[in-house]
Amino acid sequence: MRNHLYLYPNLRAVRKSKFSQKELAEYIGISQQEISRYECGETKAPVNFIRDVADVCDVSTDYIFGRSRSKSDMLTDEEFKILGLFSKLSEENKIKIMERAEILLEMQEKK
Repeated sequence: MRNHLYLYPNLRAVRKSKFSQKELAEYIGISQQEISRYECGETKAPVNFIRDVADVCDVSTDYIFGRSRSKSDMLTDEEFKILGLFSKLSEENKIKIMERAEILLEMQEKK
């Protein structure tokens, strides 16, 4: 069983995509120190905490456990950051970002 190799870094990456440790702690009702201990593997993260993180960060528990079927299903820290930023934009700005991303992709493909 190698799932523990993915759990703690994935917990951190998922949380960072939406919250600081302090914000998540306030949101789910535990201390920031507990979250820190879970993320560094000092304390085993309880299943209900993992479920709560998955729910509030809109990911599956399978991702957190490193059980995605392929690596292409797993997002990098950078991709999580982009999604976190994107989710905070207004609908108008989301449309602008999508348009610009499509233009950049077209330019990249022409090279």
